[in-house]
Amino acid sequence: MSRIGIIAAAAFGLAACTQAPGTQPAQGITYGPVNVNQAPAFGVPFGTDPVLTSVMSASSFYADPRSRLAGRPALAAQVAAQYEFATVALREPRFIDFSPLTQIQMDAGRIALRDTLGIRQDAPSEAVITQLTQAAGALGRGDAAAAETAVTGGSFTRPAATVLATLQAMPEVPAAGRAASFAEQQFNRPGGSRYFTP
Repeated sequence: MSRIGIIAAAAFGLAACTQAPGTQPAQGITYGPVNVNQAPAFGVPFGTDPVLTSVMSASSFYADPRSRLAGRPALAAQVAAQYEFATVALREPRFIDFSPLTQIQMDAGRIALRDTLGIRQDAPSEAVITQLTQAAGALGRGDAAAAETAVTGGSFTRPAATVLATLQAMPEVPAAGRAASFAEQQFNRPGGSRYFTP
């Protein structure tokens, strides 16, 4: 197993601790010391890259959403926002040598995830991310009214109560789970450490 693969396996539990609900997916998370004069806890700045953070979060939670996201609507909304963010961010030039299947699968997973949550397929990603992140933050605070407002109209086509019920009992979205897992493999392949942002 590659060095990155070992690190990823060792930190699997931490990877599942995604960003706090309400955090913009464009912000990475840091494990270990953040002082530039100190070595990161796992030898690499694991999790500091927001794309990596988002991919690993989606891969972990969508592997078994019925148990990992059950009764955790704030987290379900945050992970959905991260998936949407990763789908767009993986088009960045630095990922040009990832398998072309990465983007194809991520796009297919996004279609399925949007269908599941009642999000318009033509909605701009920025708007989707904003509404999901706002919902995640409101749910995390226990503010039901703000959560309903966050998923009312705009990118959403279903009643707010239906959307929130779906987040409360997040169903399986196989296409999204497979896509996120495949994208994670692209990061973990030999030489993948160059995609970590210090």
